[in-house]
Amino acid sequence: MILHHLAIILLTIVGNCLLIYVILKNNIVRRRKRVTPVQMLMLHMCAADLLFALITMVPTMAMTATVPVFHGPDILCKIVKFLQVIPMYASSFLLVAISADRFQAICRPLASMKSNAYKRPALYAGIAWALALLFSTPQFALFAKSDGDCVGTYTSPYQSFYLQYALYVVVFNSVVWLLPSALAGYLYYRVCKAVWQSTSFGSNFQSNGKTGHVAAASAGMQVHHKGATLQCVELDRRRVQTVKLTLTIVAGNFILWAPFCITSVIDALWPAAINPTFATYIMFFGNLNSFMNPWIWFYFNRAQIKRALPCYSIKDPLLL
Repeated sequence: MILHHLAIILLTIVGNCLLIYVILKNNIVRRRKRVTPVQMLMLHMCAADLLFALITMVPTMAMTATVPVFHGPDILCKIVKFLQVIPMYASSFLLVAISADRFQAICRPLASMKSNAYKRPALYAGIAWALALLFSTPQFALFAKSDGDCVGTYTSPYQSFYLQYALYVVVFNSVVWLLPSALAGYLYYRVCKAVWQSTSFGSNFQSNGKTGHVAAASAGMQVHHKGATLQCVELDRRRVQTVKLTLTIVAGNFILWAPFCITSVIDALWPAAINPTFATYIMFFGNLNSFMNPWIWFYFNRAQIKRALPCYSIKDPLLL
C-alpha cells in the first residue's frame, strides 16, 4: 500500500509541475502577458492536486506505516485531519468553478463581455478555496488522539457512535463528490447545448453564404464575408476544444471518485457488506484523479507542449 501511495505522489508532483511549466512557458513563447481564464483555473487545479499529494497522501502514508500509533500530540492530530481534506474539497469545488466559468462565457456571452474576463475566474477560484477551508473546519471537532491513535470521536450524547460516523461519511461524500458533480454536470449540459446550437447556426450561416447572397455582392464584400466566416469557424473550433477538455476533466473526476465514495457510504451504513481489502484498493481510484488531470490537458493541448518543450519539433502547422 505504501508503494502505491508513493508512486501516485511522485506521478502527481511530476505531472502537475510539468503542466504548470508548460502553461507558463507557452504563454512566454506566444508573448501573452496573462494566462487565459481556463489556464488560471487549471493552475488552481494543479495547486489543489499538489496539495493533495503533499498534505493528504503523505500524512496518510505515514500514519498507515505507524498504525495503530500516532506520533504526535492531540493538536497535531486535529491539524493533520483538517489539512488532509482541504485539497479534496478544493479540487471538487474548482471543477464547479471551471464549469461555471465556461457556462458564463458560452451561455451568457453578453454578461461575460461586461465583466472582467480575468476577475471572474479569480473570483470563482477564491470562492472554491474559501468553501474548502470552511467545510474542512469541522475536522477540528470530529477528530482527536485517543488510545494513542488519531481517530474520529463523534461525541454527541444524542446519537450513537456508528450513527454519527455514518452521518459524517454520507455528508462528506455528498459535499465533496455528489453535489459538485451534479452541479458541474448540469452546467455542462447547458454549455454543450449552447455550443451545439452555436455550431449548427454557424454551419447554416456558412452554407447560406454560399448561395445567391454572396454572388450578388461585390468582390470586396465576398472577401470580407469569407474572412468573417473563417473567423467564426476558428472561434467555434477553439470553443469546442476547450469544452471537451474541461468536460473530460469533470467527467474523469466523477468516474474516478465514484467507486471510493460509493464504497465508503456502503461501508458506513452496512459495515459487513464490504471486504476491508477490497475497500482499501478501491480507495486508489480516487487517488488516481490527482495525476490524471495534467495528462488530460496534455492530450487536448499537444501543440502547446511543442511550443513549451524544445525537445519537440516545431513543424506542426497549428504552431505557425
